[in-house]
Amino acid sequence: MDEIKTQEKNTLLKITLFLFVIFLILYICKETGFYEYKAHNKANLTKEALKKFENDVNEGKNVSLKDYVIDEQVDYTNKVSNIGYNIGNTIEKFMNEGIKKTLKVISALFYE
Repeated sequence: MDEIKTQEKNTLLKITLFLFVIFLILYICKETGFYEYKAHNKANLTKEALKKFENDVNEGKNVSLKDYVIDEQVDYTNKVSNIGYNIGNTIEKFMNEGIKKTLKVISALFYE
């Protein structure tokens, strides 16, 4: 019995320490301004792209949006996420149809 309590205490202690370390990392990132620094860099890139666009328009060059906008969107889809997405859609369709049929039966009971 004492071994089980000791193991439970050790597991709880490990989980608590892990969560505390995660908290410290996030807190330090916030206090050092890591997020604000990244946002500031994005704003500077936008200002530089705007200046380049204005210069190209003044020079009469053909301009295209693709030349000035940096697409940072990363596609993280894989087979597992696609399977999860498809399962979620199937469950959603099943639940929607079931709810519609249930409401139809209930309304038939009360409204002839």
